[in-house]
Amino acid sequence: HAMSDAWSVERSRLALTLLAIPLIGFSTSSWALAFALPLSLYIAWTIRQIYKLEKWLRTGSFKGKAPDTGGVWALIVQQIYRQQRKEKNRKKRLRDLLKRYNATVSALPDATVILNGNWDIEWTNRAAEELLGIERARDTGLRIDNLIRDPDFISALKKFDKEMNLELASPVNADLMIALRMVSYGKGKKLLTARDISQRVELQKTRKAFVANASHELRTPLTVISGYLEIMEMDPELPSHLAEAAGRANEQAGRMQHIIDDLLVLSRLEGTRLSRNSGERLTISAILRQIISDLQKTVSGKSHLFRLDLDEGLCLRGNEAEIQSVCMNLISNAVKYTPDGTTVDVRWYRNSAGNACLDVEDNGPGIAAEHLPHLSERFYRVDAGRSREIGGTGLGLSIVKHVVQRHGGFLHIDSEHGLGSTFRACFPDYRLLS
Repeated sequence: HAMSDAWSVERSRLALTLLAIPLIGFSTSSWALAFALPLSLYIAWTIRQIYKLEKWLRTGSFKGKAPDTGGVWALIVQQIYRQQRKEKNRKKRLRDLLKRYNATVSALPDATVILNGNWDIEWTNRAAEELLGIERARDTGLRIDNLIRDPDFISALKKFDKEMNLELASPVNADLMIALRMVSYGKGKKLLTARDISQRVELQKTRKAFVANASHELRTPLTVISGYLEIMEMDPELPSHLAEAAGRANEQAGRMQHIIDDLLVLSRLEGTRLSRNSGERLTISAILRQIISDLQKTVSGKSHLFRLDLDEGLCLRGNEAEIQSVCMNLISNAVKYTPDGTTVDVRWYRNSAGNACLDVEDNGPGIAAEHLPHLSERFYRVDAGRSREIGGTGLGLSIVKHVVQRHGGFLHIDSEHGLGSTFRACFPDYRLLS
């Protein structure tokens, strides 16, 4: 209805303008003046309305100061009012949403920092001040690496691709350990979060100390027990049924000794990391050949076929005893847990990413998918009965994983039931020597 009224007013204006032309023409006998005068007045009035509308828009579009006119100009003003209301409502919803988001993120116990493509800080929450020493008012616009100067963090920033995970001491309090995680999102944005993991680290230290202390305390009485059992076994007057029992008990004591030794090794390895330049030059191909040669001299080794594909010139910087334990555990496991006649492929090579990898692949029965995530856990067994029968401690793969991680690498296990298994230990390029 309002639109029809507005167009009615506009048509009336045009009609008056056109009607003025013949009236002026007949009364003045000057038709040039008759056309020029009404049209000039109409154009001047229209320009005046445009000027008033532009001034109104430029000065804030306040409702009480809108041009007072009718016709199509009134429709334009109404449309502007409607758009203003929509925009105000939209901005209010966005402000409310932003307030709720800021309140939610600010209340999180984890420190949260938003960075741009130049590593400049764009936003932080309250927890960032407590864990990272970053204040929103003071530090917004500064580069994150100017505030967190930890060498590991700086190195991780330089290598950052899409995701980063790092544990380090808090720059605010050296007694606090924090876990940093950074991911990319949007156009060049990064989201950095930090979580206090001091309690978890302390629990790990407590557990590590307990295992180490308990293992040390068990060693002495176990040595005494093993000694007495050996004496009993060697006694020619011992009845046969007791000799057999003593022999079995001595075997179990030996197995317990291996478990204690492995627990001590894990206790030493867990949570530690070799520096980039630590270690000695190791010829991995020679270590692998020696291990396989020793295995082939045993009964179990003679039952398997070994195929080697070794890069003779690819050497590794690392701890010799630890790397030998990785090679020995992976190869001996391939022999222990697969049937006679299994082929074991051992490969030492540089992969496409520049890492050095040791692959131990067999064509044995394979491992079901549900077991794969747990294989490197302590004492985890796919077949507990068979593991006890062959004398495994259940700690070998856990030792392998921690040694590889200690050298900056990773352990990957690929297997499918009925199709064999591949155990891959990869080491970073900075440990390679040629």
